[in-house]
Amino acid sequence: MNRRIRIILLAISLLLVIGTLGWLTRVLLVQADETGHSEQNIKVEALAHEAKLEMDRLLTSFITFEQARGYFEYQPFYAYKRPYDQRMGMPEAGEAARGSNLTSYLPDYVTAYLQISPSGHVSGPALAPQLAERLNRQKDLYKRLNAKVSALTSVPSTGNLWSDIRNEILHESPEPEPAEAGTPAQVETVTSFVPVEDEGNFYILRQVHTSRGVYLQGALMNMDSLNRRLPAQVTELLPHSRLSTFDPAAPAPEEARQPGTLRFANAPLVFQPGDTGAVPLQDHKKMLTWTLTLIWSMVLLGAAGVIWLMLGTFRLEQRRGDFVSAVTHELRTPLTSFSLYTEMLEDGMVPEQKKPEYYANMQRECRRLEHLIDNVLAYSKLQRNAIRRTRDTLTCQELFEPIAEKIERRLREAGISFSFALAQPIRILPIHTDAVSVEQIMDNLTSNAIKYAKGENAKVQLTVHADRHNIVIRFRDNGPGISPKNRKLVFKPFRRTRDATNSRKPGVGLGLALAKDTARSLGGDLKLEFGTLGGASFLLTIPKS
Repeated sequence: MNRRIRIILLAISLLLVIGTLGWLTRVLLVQADETGHSEQNIKVEALAHEAKLEMDRLLTSFITFEQARGYFEYQPFYAYKRPYDQRMGMPEAGEAARGSNLTSYLPDYVTAYLQISPSGHVSGPALAPQLAERLNRQKDLYKRLNAKVSALTSVPSTGNLWSDIRNEILHESPEPEPAEAGTPAQVETVTSFVPVEDEGNFYILRQVHTSRGVYLQGALMNMDSLNRRLPAQVTELLPHSRLSTFDPAAPAPEEARQPGTLRFANAPLVFQPGDTGAVPLQDHKKMLTWTLTLIWSMVLLGAAGVIWLMLGTFRLEQRRGDFVSAVTHELRTPLTSFSLYTEMLEDGMVPEQKKPEYYANMQRECRRLEHLIDNVLAYSKLQRNAIRRTRDTLTCQELFEPIAEKIERRLREAGISFSFALAQPIRILPIHTDAVSVEQIMDNLTSNAIKYAKGENAKVQLTVHADRHNIVIRFRDNGPGISPKNRKLVFKPFRRTRDATNSRKPGVGLGLALAKDTARSLGGDLKLEFGTLGGASFLLTIPKS
């Protein structure tokens, strides 16, 4: 498959994977956020129900207690010696009277106890003058409240079955019978208390049906005190929550649609949570973020690994192509020489005095092929870890002097001067290593010097000394050297610098790579230094015994 097609397919695959994972990440984060807010709303609703239960308990207790209170207690004074159903109205002069218990009893959540007569006059056993004046200025207060209480209260019985049925169907209160002048009003029926709302005020009222009309009795509730009686947990988590009244017949206001807002079913009250920010919000994103980060990291690492493997495949293909090209070129040159020389020798075209020179050239080409094949086979074995090292214990003199003699012989044939220096203190220093591998490293360095340092006044220096842990070998020449931009390429297999390629020097770019890998297999290393002779300087280290 074409390289460009593979890159395009890989890019499309990675984009699909990353796009899908990105979409999934967004969906999960949105769901986590919605889950957290849903749990917060559930908590707010639970607090609202807790507040409702507390208010239901308070109002139920208050209504139950007040329901047992006599109707005459809503007057400052009453004639207690009258019959029970005739105590409505103020006592006559000289008539025994008693003060209402409500003059001294007022719960903190009650603003005032009051009574509204059929004429609309508002009074009470301990009604503040300012409040009484304000309420009495509302001319239709009785009409509004009586209508609301009547809508929530069953019509009292008249004693006549057919009239009761008619009144229940039409929801009409029986007309009171005319009372004789001067006679006290006679109480006929007292209904149950019901909670009602009027212009933002919260009342708990009942009807007292008398012979002179229907009276309203009950209490004006104090909303501020009711809000202070909300449970501590509610006020702690919802510091801006409050109870407020609402008109059941009017449309719900916008604020009543807020999550957590709860209407009371048995009272014209609504609980509004206010700012819910103080309610703990479970952070589902935190754990999910760590999980998604791990998933993203694994996906990105996987993508990076795939890209790295593909690039490695491309590099391997490039190296294989470079190797085939270089080896083909390196084989073609000596084979061409062999073919030409053998044809000329076979056809008798070479004079006798020139034959030794031709034979020498053919032998040199054979050694060149042999060196190439040896390097390729050694590098292949090294990559497969198939080389078996035979480590011997030698002194430095026994190891390096034969190598130096071989180097000198090769350099002399190439017309390059050679100097060798072995530090005196380490001549007898034992070293446990593979002598053949060390010789192969030095042979490749020598071949490199012959190719690039060859010329007038060319020279090579080999020095051997020791530091604390290693035997240190420096191999220096005064050739053209290696430019800084090419210093990282010299140890890459089958890679040649542009200068080497342009100069048409023989080689496949394997010698220095093989030398470095061999040095590392011995436990040492091969590095490139800045040469003191102006050329290349290689530093080889071999561990001491």
